[in-house]
Amino acid sequence: MKKIFLVILILLLNNCGYTPIYSNKNSNFKVISLKSNINNNLTNYIENSINVFSNEKSNKKLNITFDLKEDISVILKDSKGDPSKNRLAITVDLSIFDANKNLIVSNIFSESFQYNIDDNKFNLKQYEKNIKFNLVEQISQQIIEFLTNMK
Repeated sequence: MKKIFLVILILLLNNCGYTPIYSNKNSNFKVISLKSNINNNLTNYIENSINVFSNEKSNKKLNITFDLKEDISVILKDSKGDPSKNRLAITVDLSIFDANKNLIVSNIFSESFQYNIDDNKFNLKQYEKNIKFNLVEQISQQIIEFLTNMK
């Protein structure tokens, strides 16, 4: 009885029509060119994320440029005046142009994170690197949502 119920449940769930949001390759844009202000791992991640959703068969052709800025600011100091807490902010200024280089839309995506400063400089640099990657990952998801919802 349990086996029959399990088989029926699997069949019903398999045919319910569920599809992940970002698995659909039927996006409504094609990226002709993608340019950034700097070339590093963070901008490469954003470029690759956008290119994955580019649909070669789409009639809407886009030229995309973006500027990535990183800012680390001290938000708390200890009694000696040494920094004890920082804020890391990453901002991406995205501009989208049509095939004729006319500006369609421009948008700014920003994420920030506060963290305590570690005395070990190597660990601090590794931690900051992980934070930067996580923030860029969040921003790239926002950019993809923006591009897919753009009319």
